[in-house]
Amino acid sequence: MSLKEPSGQYIDIANSFAPVSPRYHHVMILRALLLVWSIVSLGLSIHKEEKANRFMYLGYLTHQGLIFSIAYQIAAFILTLHRPCLTQPYPDSQDMLSKPVKAVWFLYALSVPLEILITLLYWTLDYDKDSKIWYSTIYCHGIIAIMLLVDGNLIARIPLRIKQMLFVEIYALLYMIWSLIHSMSGIGNGNREGDLIYDVMDWEDKTIMTMIIALIVLLVVAPLCFMLAWVLSIVGKGFVFDGGRRRLHQ
Repeated sequence: MSLKEPSGQYIDIANSFAPVSPRYHHVMILRALLLVWSIVSLGLSIHKEEKANRFMYLGYLTHQGLIFSIAYQIAAFILTLHRPCLTQPYPDSQDMLSKPVKAVWFLYALSVPLEILITLLYWTLDYDKDSKIWYSTIYCHGIIAIMLLVDGNLIARIPLRIKQMLFVEIYALLYMIWSLIHSMSGIGNGNREGDLIYDVMDWEDKTIMTMIIALIVLLVVAPLCFMLAWVLSIVGKGFVFDGGRRRLHQ
């Protein structure tokens, strides 16, 4: 998590993660509103689930992504309020970030590409055109991803580093392992139809096809989702991809 840019300049921590006055109160209010929206949407998402199925709520990638996203929003809001954590390190120790800043940066670098991935996978692999679309379906598979991108690229200017792709890759691998354990263990999904978390991840009966899908997601789709988030973080004025909109320490 280096603050150093290719130009040799350094990211301004405060103006990148929680912009200061005269926009400080605007940032605080916007982040508070987005956080409340997310928490209410989480409550609606849980309420929509039948009681017999709630034990598996966090077994789904969609819901795990939502929890990570809300964790980021909470951390970013706290960071906006607790300004001492945003102190710029001395020039000879630019990588000595405070733990709250590291936490916000990590959660953002994980949750943004993860939400893009969740949105893409749902509408291409999991969506059933005959099923009813709930508000929580749209929120968890599109709205939250847009909200995070707005927060990180318009409200703030949070940079992404290529090395941070490792976060979402490790997480995706761990989720694949969890889907394998779930498929083989017979845990089930409450009273939902079928015993799989996602029909496309059938490790027991469609092992080869599931392995192919898992590899494509890990090696192609997840990296592309991160690269999309990274490209959006470096786009400058006139759509020049030079990081020109990043806030640099003077």
